[in-house]
Amino acid sequence: MLITTPQPIGSITKQFTAAGILLLQQEKKLSIDDKLAKYVSEYVHGGEITLRQMLNMVSGISDNDPAIYGDHLTEPITRKEMFANLNKLPLMWKPGTHMVYTNTNYNLLGLVIERASGQSYIAFLREHIFSPLGMSSTSTIDQPPANMASGYHHEKPGEPFVTRAELHPDFSFRTGNLVSTTQDLLKWDAALLAKKVLNEASLRTMFTVPGNGKINTVFEEDKRFPVMLHVNDGKPTVYAMSWMLPNPHTKWHGGHTFLFESTNALFGDGYSIAMIGNIRDGGGFEPENLAVEIHNLLNPGLKISPLTVVTRQPSEPAEITEVQ
Repeated sequence: MLITTPQPIGSITKQFTAAGILLLQQEKKLSIDDKLAKYVSEYVHGGEITLRQMLNMVSGISDNDPAIYGDHLTEPITRKEMFANLNKLPLMWKPGTHMVYTNTNYNLLGLVIERASGQSYIAFLREHIFSPLGMSSTSTIDQPPANMASGYHHEKPGEPFVTRAELHPDFSFRTGNLVSTTQDLLKWDAALLAKKVLNEASLRTMFTVPGNGKINTVFEEDKRFPVMLHVNDGKPTVYAMSWMLPNPHTKWHGGHTFLFESTNALFGDGYSIAMIGNIRDGGGFEPENLAVEIHNLLNPGLKISPLTVVTRQPSEPAEITEVQ
């Protein structure tokens, strides 16, 4: 059955990375207001940014993934090479002033988990989350569970689906490296809301959007990326810590690799919907909006607006002064 077939979940991985950092704070092994440099000395700007800013994607770290990890994101890269590339790039903005969705925030947070805990990333998550919650089908791309699904893609609707090289674990690392099932994700959702993973204070921190509406996202003008509604559209950020809160009734995050798309959504009326598809079809399959449609059928009295995140006709960018 699809609900028990392990598949890559892309950036939903960030939810577990954020939880790992907050668990370590609960254990008093770190503070989210620590500077990154306390744990990751290799990064030249580590003394300028905090773990909290990285969790909220307001650190100013560059979003230029190809420049950091290689042009195609499918080839191996050593950690030394990654830092050499990253250290050539200036911070995009003064930390804490603007939000831009940057995978490297969570890759570096994965290193923090390893160094603060003394365990590998996957060993820490297994001990503290996966095993206690019975998430037996959740692992990493480089240590996949049995019978993992194959993924496919096409660029345009109507074209045949084909396979291709997937994101390499040296890029996806702790920002998009996990494999799971919808069944396991629903276990995660239920346990998180029941405070079986994080305590009340940590959960409140995880679900808090920074800035009280005063921190804007960075309008994405780089042609490498489509404009991401709610994420890089120039409007006030809705990004908490690995969850987006676009309206008072919805907390969610999506996941995208070259071959898989997924979403994990919590709704204010108690419904949780997790979805993973083994296709990437150039924008036709939007699991986040399918999740909303399912929710609205279950509870038409609380009609949730679409969660579409990609637009090809963006609004005008907000004026932002770059920090050199």
